[in-house]
Amino acid sequence: MDASTPAAVEAVLDQDRLSELIGRPVRAARLRIKPDVSLTVGLEDAATGRPAGWARLMWPSGRAKADRAARRARARGLRTVRRELDGGLVLHAGRLASDPALMEHVGRAAAGGLVEDPDGARVLRHNPLRRLVVRTGAGVVRITSAPQDDELRLRDFIGARVPGAPIPSAAPGFAAPGPPTHISALRFVGDTDLERAARPGASAAGALAAASAAAGAALAALHASTRRLPPDLAARLPGRRADGRRAGAVHASVLRALDPALAARVLALDERLPADPPAPRVLAHGDFTPDQVLVRLDDGAVWLTDFERSRLAPAATDLGSYLAVVDDATARALLDGYADAGGRVPDRADLAAGAVRARLERLAEPLRHADPLWRERIGRELEELEGTCATH
Repeated sequence: MDASTPAAVEAVLDQDRLSELIGRPVRAARLRIKPDVSLTVGLEDAATGRPAGWARLMWPSGRAKADRAARRARARGLRTVRRELDGGLVLHAGRLASDPALMEHVGRAAAGGLVEDPDGARVLRHNPLRRLVVRTGAGVVRITSAPQDDELRLRDFIGARVPGAPIPSAAPGFAAPGPPTHISALRFVGDTDLERAARPGASAAGALAAASAAAGAALAALHASTRRLPPDLAARLPGRRADGRRAGAVHASVLRALDPALAARVLALDERLPADPPAPRVLAHGDFTPDQVLVRLDDGAVWLTDFERSRLAPAATDLGSYLAVVDDATARALLDGYADAGGRVPDRADLAAGAVRARLERLAEPLRHADPLWRERIGRELEELEGTCATH
């Protein structure tokens, strides 16, 4: 295998080549790329589409890290695959329970009876080296490489002030005795999320509109809670992006190694985007989209979920993020619910700018989600965004 980053990405996006490397039928589901350092791949079963493990291609500078992870897995009785490849690359791969950044916490969850089979069919989501989400008898168990302490404290604060958010704990106190906390369990609520509910034939339009309005009301309550946010907790929230960089610079740092022309277009677009409006910062969800709103279809009850990207930002950040991915009717229902609950809806220009910024933040999703057509899809989205900026 060519040891360049583009060749490595091409190899893992080829299902046959990836399956041959791993030794079983799999395909790539997620990518995390550090050019000429590492390529982390979330694997899914080629037949069922369920999360099925992880793999890392390590350049020579990362060989020692791969060796340490393999030793740690062996010490826990977990089998992994380690292969030497051309160009000095090392492949290290395994099942979900041996994820190098999660294995210790997965082991604790299993020992505590929260997770019976980390590699079973009830896995809901796996983001390699970051997060494993499993449906169990206790509810939904979240295992993360980063500590959840600030997020759980924020959830407690939000839960006292926002109807339907956050979802109640299913196993309070399990992750103690003390910080850092890497395991939490939430009750399983709702029938689906608003993204799935909006698909053709999934639910009645009236029920969907009511649920969207309820989501808007919950968001208004979240934003209104800002004035009661404890100062020390507020100080720990990012003011815009966790790393302080604009979205375009983050994308370009990866795209530059894969397609320099695309990277240059992203940076140019980023410079043309309007800055955040001079509006008060509120406690923002940070990733407010329909798939972050769980809904019970028979009565339209909603729950907001996934507060791990919460930050202080203008209200247009959350509203624009939602409006960027929904149709006009759903957008109206959300904004009406937000306004009826006391939220102050930003003007149209700020909402439009928020939607464009949200689209730029998600620009690299086709690559992150291992879409073989990522280059074409990112190019088309860039073209649309460039056209939108040209008209404003």
